[in-house]
Amino acid sequence: MKITGVAATIVNIARSRDLATAYGVSTTTNTVVVQVGTDEGITGIGQTVAPAPWGGDAVEVVKRHIDRYLAPAIMGEDPFNIEGLHGRMFQALRSAVNARTALDFALWDIKGKALGVPVYQLLGGAVMPGALCHGFVEREEPQAMAARIEELAADGWTWFKTKIGFGVAEDLLWYSRLRELVADPIVFQLDGNTGYTLGEAVQSLTQLERLGGVALFEQPVEHLDEMAHLATRLSTPLQADESTGGGPRSVFEIARERAAHVLHFKIHRYGGLLPSARMAAIAEAAGLGISVAPYFDIVAAAAAHLATATPVAKWPAGFSDMTDSILAEPYEPDGVILKAPDGPGLGVQIDEDKLAYYAAA
Repeated sequence: MKITGVAATIVNIARSRDLATAYGVSTTTNTVVVQVGTDEGITGIGQTVAPAPWGGDAVEVVKRHIDRYLAPAIMGEDPFNIEGLHGRMFQALRSAVNARTALDFALWDIKGKALGVPVYQLLGGAVMPGALCHGFVEREEPQAMAARIEELAADGWTWFKTKIGFGVAEDLLWYSRLRELVADPIVFQLDGNTGYTLGEAVQSLTQLERLGGVALFEQPVEHLDEMAHLATRLSTPLQADESTGGGPRSVFEIARERAAHVLHFKIHRYGGLLPSARMAAIAEAAGLGISVAPYFDIVAAAAAHLATATPVAKWPAGFSDMTDSILAEPYEPDGVILKAPDGPGLGVQIDEDKLAYYAAA
């Protein structure tokens, strides 16, 4: 089998609710979708998230990386040779991590389809039920958040992620009011998105911890030495997110510095499933747990396959709440679990009409 064509499409879909973080406010999620054709009529699909302006390339850059550098590097090659093709793409453009992710997904999809098995079988087999999920509530006034939590809790959600990092006094006042309105068994994952200095984090997190109901603190500061200091000061587990951006080497460094207890995997940052599986193996060896960010659509399917085949994927992450999908059939969590599709490859298909509709002009 040989690769005969690569088509990359920029796709922008609005969020159902604006996402406010310490970085700013996001109203849409910008992605690049790829379709990789072969001479045997099998087409693999992939997708990557473009994290600009807060952490990486814009969609136009990602598409350019694919069209100009990565697609020529894999054209005419055997799609089963995923390891070798990663090497070719790395040599073609080392910095194109987000772009490699989309093609990595498509290669696994082709291989699974050709062999008639789901991708999680290619990754070692099912050891988990899927990607574990938590609820997400936007940072708002506590009364509005409490009403939203009550609505979601009726469907069985008890773990909710929300944002901190907007200032020590503001965060403490906001969370104390929220805790007055929302009590056990509801727990919170508080994500700082590196918004604190170390001194601010010590002030804020130790007091937030005393208020109760915190299940996990996520990346409140930027640097590993700061994370390691916090890990010694807190009783609540600490999750690294932005610190994982260097791929397998980052996991090694986090483990060496004892800078976190949990790692939040965002697969598009690392180049796809191949490097993510390596990262998971290092995490397991170091005694660290992971959560796998499912996002949505093709990214969600890939994340669910990785989580299904990863023994330490025991921590929840959030499914993105989008206004629509480019998939032919709905693909969403079943309760608090996003199950990997059992069909061959990634197990999801693109709706070509929706792809065309949401494609950036």
